[in-house]
Amino acid sequence: MTLGPDIHLVGLSHRTAPVAVRELFAFDEEQAAHLAKDLVRDGHVSESVVLSTCNRTEVCAVASGQGALAMLVSAMAQARGKSPAELSPHLYMLYGMDAVRHVFRVACALDSVVVGEPQVLGQVKRAFSLASSAGATGPILVRLYERAFKVAKEVRASTGVGTGQVSVGSVAVDLARRVFGDLSRSAVLLLGAGKMAEAIARTLAAAGARRVLVANRTLARAVQVAESHGWQGTSLENLEGLLCDADVVIASLASPKFVVDKAAMKRVLARRRYRPCFLIDVSVPRVLDPEVLRLEGAFLYDLDDLDRMIRSGLDRRLQDVQKAEEMVAREVTNFERFLRTKSVQPLVAAMGRKANELRDRELARALAELPG
Repeated sequence: MTLGPDIHLVGLSHRTAPVAVRELFAFDEEQAAHLAKDLVRDGHVSESVVLSTCNRTEVCAVASGQGALAMLVSAMAQARGKSPAELSPHLYMLYGMDAVRHVFRVACALDSVVVGEPQVLGQVKRAFSLASSAGATGPILVRLYERAFKVAKEVRASTGVGTGQVSVGSVAVDLARRVFGDLSRSAVLLLGAGKMAEAIARTLAAAGARRVLVANRTLARAVQVAESHGWQGTSLENLEGLLCDADVVIASLASPKFVVDKAAMKRVLARRRYRPCFLIDVSVPRVLDPEVLRLEGAFLYDLDDLDRMIRSGLDRRLQDVQKAEEMVAREVTNFERFLRTKSVQPLVAAMGRKANELRDRELARALAELPG
């Protein structure tokens, strides 16, 4: 039996939903903060944090009542203009210590596409910061995320989970190397200049890529990312022309619609005289039309494809993962102890007040009965 509000979590991830579904329920930072704030403002929950990355969207909240999980599902769906029925088949719904364990595992990158992926902790911290700035967090989630950040730091320091090839970008580059071998002789087109694109650029540089063109909507940003590696930057204005010259295309863009559709890619392939073009789309929502894959000469991979590749090589890291899971389990126990203490504090205080009132009444009665 619970003594007060408890932690609830609903979400979807690469484990439960294909990228075609994940992109429908992706939130940008402003939308995530807005949802967290609305949930608290409308009185549905007392605290909330919304996390949305390329591989997951989830809402963690403190609430009372049996209908809290269903309410969170409805709020998450409505925020994207969808129905709960469209969302529910792809969801995980967690409560109490199961939700706590999940938050810790996500922060430790144990539930990531790439186990140990270093960007994940920063993403969780950012989600918590946005929710806090929106006034959506309180004492329970503050404590929860503080402990999540602590155990993530300890896992990274004392296990090998965070070492080696641990990012979606590095896996994408490794996939390109498997196809083309020495990337120094390949023409690479990097679409995007955000944080993910920057990480991919660093991995490309480490892999020896020299003929890299960074294309972005904002030219200055493309030039900034490119020049840090001795490459060139350009805008997206002549994208079809850029595609004609590329052997490898890696897309990491934020766009509500495809920047390359099937018709455009068909024209590009004709101009290339059907010389093969290798494309990797790590964007959410995707920016390269999946129908491109139907064209002869186009080889398109998305996050689901990378996920399958990563899972096949997971066995090498199982010992480190097991150690990290044990650390998470200990921290879950510690947090449960904290919640139990917090939940009985009001009861203990009330009992103390009651005892004081009883003592005062008995003392007053005893004094009144003394002979005057």
